[in-house]
Amino acid sequence: MGDINLISLPIFLLVLSLLVFVHELGHFLAARWVGVPVEEFGIGFPPRLMSVVRDPEGKWRVFFGPKAPKFGNASGGVSTLYSLNALPLGGFVRPAGEEDPTVPGGFSSASKRARIIVLVAGPLFNLIFAFVVFAAGFMIGWPETQADKVSVSVVVEGGPAYVAGLQPKDIIVRAGEQTITTYQQVSEYIRSHLGEAIVFMVERDGQLVELTITPRTEWPEGQGPTGIVLGAPYVVTRYPLPQAATRAGQEMYAQFDALLHLPGFIARQIQQQAPLDAARPCGPKCLYDVTDAAIVTAQREQAAFPIVQLIGLVSVALAITNLLPIPALDGGRILFVLIEAIRGRRMDPMREAMVNMVSMMLLLGLMAVITINDFVNPIIQR
Repeated sequence: MGDINLISLPIFLLVLSLLVFVHELGHFLAARWVGVPVEEFGIGFPPRLMSVVRDPEGKWRVFFGPKAPKFGNASGGVSTLYSLNALPLGGFVRPAGEEDPTVPGGFSSASKRARIIVLVAGPLFNLIFAFVVFAAGFMIGWPETQADKVSVSVVVEGGPAYVAGLQPKDIIVRAGEQTITTYQQVSEYIRSHLGEAIVFMVERDGQLVELTITPRTEWPEGQGPTGIVLGAPYVVTRYPLPQAATRAGQEMYAQFDALLHLPGFIARQIQQQAPLDAARPCGPKCLYDVTDAAIVTAQREQAAFPIVQLIGLVSVALAITNLLPIPALDGGRILFVLIEAIRGRRMDPMREAMVNMVSMMLLLGLMAVITINDFVNPIIQR
């Protein structure tokens, strides 16, 4: 992964594991609610390190290592084995009869309603968790952009702005005699005065500072005439619970809206022959890079909102992805149940299992390609 941040890596693993755990917890609780027995609920992925299970006498038994015996419960089913596994990447739920409708009381022999409830519960829990995270974020403190102001996000070392003493977070109040309220005003003014000394008035820590910057007529690629990147200043606002809940709902709506408009965005990018990096899928390496960037931002700003926002966004993305009608995902399995309801009979279990297995292999292959691309063409250049 290139330069691994010893703080970012464990946080990345914790975030990923937490979101997958929440997803699987939804499946687990829904299965218990509709009466589908669960053979194992695992945290992480095998090999198994330790496990606990309730024996027929109601006592909890602890086992270390990959092997653990199965115990029956009072209702004649199998007691759920709770396991802690070696690979810290989420978790899994193994309901009885997951692929075999001949298992009495198992998942595949359950009613269509029960199966849909179990399958929907995972993504639903991710959405509920995202809502709670966003609401907590708005209560803790959320950045609200000041749309009528322009701030400096980055100052390239050695550039004219750096030499003049411009600093990140400076708010540009005036360029020459022009009052600044938009990025475009700054860019146009600078490019119309290349090679000329420009007096900038900036606000820094509540004080007005005057700086003279001379935009260069030639510059390295990607730096611009002055060597700055502009942004929008923000203020951290804390909301009471009712408003925080409303803002959390608005934030989630914005994510769904962005997803609905994603196909149109991709089409426009293709027509304009523009790069599709903004719409690219994100693999584990990409997610690590984004997590690392959020942590660096949180450390720089001394605020929690970058990490809170990341957790909420990834939880929404995980829910939506799993609801896609692709075999092997929850959405694909829901689609099979709906087809069964329309046809009046279910697909042959062996054929359905084969379709899911092939789909899973294709998804793993796609994930490998995405991951390789994340290394070759990282979404965050370092």
